[in-house]
Amino acid sequence: MINILNDREYFSQLIIKAKDLNIDTNIRFDKIIKKDSNEILIGKNLGNKEILIRYLIPEDSYSITREIIVKNNSSKNFIFRFFEESIGEVLAQEYYDFGYYNGDEVENIDSTPSEPKKEIDDISWFGFSKKYFLVANLIETAGEKTLKYEKKSTNLLRTVVSHKTINLLGNGQYSMVSDIFLGPKDYKILSQYGSLEKAHDLGWFDWLASPLEQLLNFSNKYIKNYGIAIIIITILIRILFLPLTVKSMMSMKKMQSKMALLKPKLDEIKEKFKDDKSTQNSEIMKLYSKEGMNPLSSLSGCLPMLIQLPVFVALYNVLLYSLDLRHTSFMWISDLSSPENLFDIFGIPFRALPLIMGISWYITQKMTPPNPGADEFQTKIFQYMPILFTVMFWGLPSGLILYWTISNIISIFQQIYINQKFKRMQGA
Repeated sequence: MINILNDREYFSQLIIKAKDLNIDTNIRFDKIIKKDSNEILIGKNLGNKEILIRYLIPEDSYSITREIIVKNNSSKNFIFRFFEESIGEVLAQEYYDFGYYNGDEVENIDSTPSEPKKEIDDISWFGFSKKYFLVANLIETAGEKTLKYEKKSTNLLRTVVSHKTINLLGNGQYSMVSDIFLGPKDYKILSQYGSLEKAHDLGWFDWLASPLEQLLNFSNKYIKNYGIAIIIITILIRILFLPLTVKSMMSMKKMQSKMALLKPKLDEIKEKFKDDKSTQNSEIMKLYSKEGMNPLSSLSGCLPMLIQLPVFVALYNVLLYSLDLRHTSFMWISDLSSPENLFDIFGIPFRALPLIMGISWYITQKMTPPNPGADEFQTKIFQYMPILFTVMFWGLPSGLILYWTISNIISIFQQIYINQKFKRMQGA
């Protein structure tokens, strides 16, 4: 049993099958041939066959090298096959999953399948993992290896890796070598084990998340505080998007000004054709065309937010899965990778940062009035957005909420600048 996956157990066993091998279901290795701090060698005699298992335990390493040796001490050929069975928990909401790599991409399974999976050919490694830790078998010996997995129970997954059939000549010897990795899902560590680095998966926007993670760690290297590093990254991102943001906000402000002038005519059309929505919409579009306005241009104010969404998703995965952020504190926040929890009120956690974010969103909203031409439904949605996003962000990592809060505060100052600039333009 291996217990680095917290309070959950991971079970793995090696099975050898052969027609002419008379053994019980379980082999008890009764010979300890060698045992020291760096090597363990155990063996079992099975008539004219012998099975040895050697474990090499290097210092300052997260892997153990396992070598399975089969000796055929008879003059006849010995045909056998290895199977490796593993049973572990898969539970998406607790980040327990099973993964394998077949040379093309990593496939992760975080829920038990309804039907057995067909065999997957020639895998390089496989293993079970939790949010920050991984137990993986890296198979070094070349040859055919196929994987099949199936539901064991509600949250348990049974996997079987089948190795190629071996025809061992008389008085011959066969060896199968693999590295067993037991350690953190840290890219710097995983990259030392070849393709295992692909287990460090930061989601759809991995190409963006990886540089963000490096930038975050680089900033923390000199600042020694991940909270401040997140604030610096937020400022850098907002500076990067500043030209586009200012242009979009100015365009939206001009559109709102034009819409305010058209509001009496729009209200007149809505009242006149209140029972005929089709004609009402047609007349409104004619008015827009006559005044040289594009109603879709009002959406340009949303453009900076939409462009930032990949950054948001990428940073979310960095803060959620980066081992370096685990248990890092900032001000009253004890762990930036987890939801903040100051205290409980009737069993409900009280979190100050999401509330601060909601307030900053409300202030930003008040400084950006809705489009006068918007319908009642759009206006209502606009009004309730601070509450909606506060609820949505309530259970997210504190580092992510810190990013969005600082981004909102920057938006407030940007909006003040835009409002003043627009007033000067109108007064000119």
